[in-house]
This record gives sequence, C-alpha cells and structure tokens, in this order.
Amino acid sequence: MHAKTGSILVLAAAFVAAAAGPAAGVVIDREFHESFDVKEGHRLSVEHGDGDVTITPWDKDVIDVEVIYHAEITSLGFGDDPDFTVEFKETDDGVFVTGYETSPDRVDFFRAVKERRYTYTISAPSYIVINLRGDDGDIEIEGWRGDISVDLDDGDVTLADVVNTSTRVLFQDGDIEIDGLEGELTLSGDDGDIDLSGVKAPYARISLQDGDIDVDSLEGEIEIDVDDGDITLENIRSERVELRGQDGTMDVGLLKVERLDLDVATDDGDIEVVVNAAQFFEFLITMDDGDVEVALPNVSGFSESDHRVAGVHGTGDGRVRIRTNDGNVVVRAAD
Repeated sequence: MHAKTGSILVLAAAFVAAAAGPAAGVVIDREFHESFDVKEGHRLSVEHGDGDVTITPWDKDVIDVEVIYHAEITSLGFGDDPDFTVEFKETDDGVFVTGYETSPDRVDFFRAVKERRYTYTISAPSYIVINLRGDDGDIEIEGWRGDISVDLDDGDVTLADVVNTSTRVLFQDGDIEIDGLEGELTLSGDDGDIDLSGVKAPYARISLQDGDIDVDSLEGEIEIDVDDGDITLENIRSERVELRGQDGTMDVGLLKVERLDLDVATDDGDIEVVVNAAQFFEFLITMDDGDVEVALPNVSGFSESDHRVAGVHGTGDGRVRIRTNDGNVVVRAAD
C-alpha cells in the first residue's frame, strides 16, 4: 500500500510540472490619473489595499488622484495572469477611489513577488473630508483642515499640521506619528508605537495593546489605555488625565492648570508624576507591593500605611488618584 501511494504522488507531481511548465515572470505596470471638481462639504474615500498614500493640500477646488502600480511576479501554475485596476466613482457629495489587485481563475503552485511599488498621490483642497481604508501601506497627510478617518491593518501613519474637528485612526500593526494637531483625536491599535507632539485636543482618546506611547506638549483632556508598553507624557496641560495600563512604566509631566483631576491605574510598572509646585490637590495612592515617595513642598494631613498613602498638597483644589499592584510610585514637584 505504501509503495502504491508513493507512485501516485510521483505521477501527480509529474502532471503538475507538465501542466504548469517552467516558472513564468509577469510584469505589471499600471498608471491611473483622474481629476474631479469639488467644493466645501465634499469627501474623498479611498480603499487603497497595500498601497502607500500621500495627500497634500493645494488651492484648487479639484481632487487630483494619481495611482501607480508596478509588480514583478514569478509564478508556477496556469490560468490568467494577475492584474491591477482602479475604480473611480463621483457622487453629489464626494469622490470614491478603489484599487483592486486581481487574480481571476488562476491556479498557482508557487508564487513570489520580486518587487512591488504601489502608490496613491493625491492633491486636494484641505477642506475635504478624508476616509481611508487599507491593508498594508503607509499614509502621509500634511496641512489638512477637513476631518480625517483612517482604518488600516499594517502600515505607518504620519500626520502634520492638522486643524479640524475630528481625527480618527484605527490600526492593527504600525506606528503613528503626529506633529501638530488641533481637534478631537481618537487612536486605537494593536501593535505599534505612538508619538505625538504639539496637540491641542478638546478630547484625546488613545487605546493600544502592545507598544509605547510618547506625548510631548498636549493641551486638553486625555485618556490612555495600554496593555503592554510604556507611557511617557511631557508638557501636558490638562485638567483631566486618565491613564490605564497593565505592564509598563508611566512617566507623567504636568503643567499647571486651574484644577487637576488625575487618575492613574496599572498592574505592574513604576509610576512617576511630576507637577508644578503651585498645583494643589488631594492625593490618594494605593498599592500592593512597592515603595511610595511624595516630594511636594506643602503637604498636610499626611497618612501612611502598608497599602495606602494619602494627604493634601496646598489648598487641595484638585484630585490625584494612583493605584498599582506591583511597582514604585513617585509624586514630586518639578525642579
């Protein structure tokens, strides 16, 4: 029985080789270019697959889209060769662009992509509302004034000089970098680092599974939830700061505000909070294991036990709550 099965496998392999012939190389070069007249209130929706997207503003009331696709593929099989196309659609309130990589009715026993370049280069007036959805590919947007929504699997997102009502980025794997943003901000991802600077947000919500979060210079309420990763906040001017973590350190540097409401909770990791010496608040720190240091210039009503440290700094006009299972906690005034 074993010898007979082996013969069948050999015959099947011989049939595949005969049917497929030698490995074939396919080169795909496609270019698409369309322009659309637009006005205030219009939106641009792009499904860009694995392509990189670059969007820049200009002073024309026109959306100009150029898509370039180049791929070199080696395959062993039979059927139609893969291809690529772009569908453009214009409606009363927007433009829709969808890129397709096609492989119709083809059987491949082996395929290798030797090279692929896949880009969307878009110029548009900055008031346009942007909706992007992609698989793999990087996104760059600068100088934008319309709302931005991004839904991306794997790829980096870079935003600069954005002033709008709302920016929302959902991602799986990739890094997020924002340099200069005004407006509500929502970031939610699985794996990747987040780096923010120069943000003025009435409300900023950040949720991350694995990765580090670095924020330098943020004004407005901020809420962060991260499982595994470090949180570093510097030059934060916010009356409400809420931080949640599992594993990782938290370094929080706060500028003076009228009334501070800080809530920090983590399982494992050290926490350091640095405040202005004139920032007054009641504080309560609870922990299972770890040391607590409070280095503030004007503390009254101080109490300490094995799992609890409490007191009042100055007139106690604000509130600081810190909870940790394992980790050291430091609350001190800025040098």
